Amino acid sequence: MDLREEYWQRLKPLLPGGDADPGATGRNNRLFLQAILWIVESRAKWSALPPEFGRWQTSYVRFMRWNQADIWRQLAHHLKDDSELQKMLGAIVAFGDEYTRRAAQRQANKDNRIAYSSMLGRVAQPKSCSLTEEITIANASPNWVWLLTRK
Repeated sequence: MDLREEYWQRLKPLLPGGDADPGATGRNNRLFLQAILWIVESRAKWSALPPEFGRWQTSYVRFMRWNQADIWRQLAHHLKDDSELQKMLGAIVAFGDEYTRRAAQRQANKDNRIAYSSMLGRVAQPKSCSLTEEITIANASPNWVWLLTRK
């Protein structure tokens, strides 16, 4: 996928973070869109984003914010008369939906683990030492060498 000049001219006025928008502006919306298209097309990890697109963390956070605000879907809706742009934005929407689905699944798994642990009446905490070691330490003399070597 490529962000040709004609596509950019159609998308530019619809994108948030432009020079005329109040608040924070994106440094380069076109470069950001090209980064997103690269990620969607390559299906690579965000950290594999080539440096010419800028910091991958910045692109990732901005993508997620736009995804949560449903901007990708709104752009696709506004440009439904252009099949090429629709295809490009549809791929981004599908990618964002997959990210949202996986995040919801991870949260549900975490909630289930917590609920299961509480149902069993325990809090998941790592044990530091065995019961035998705890008894030995409690009955030990205050000899600091023993405490260090445990001999």
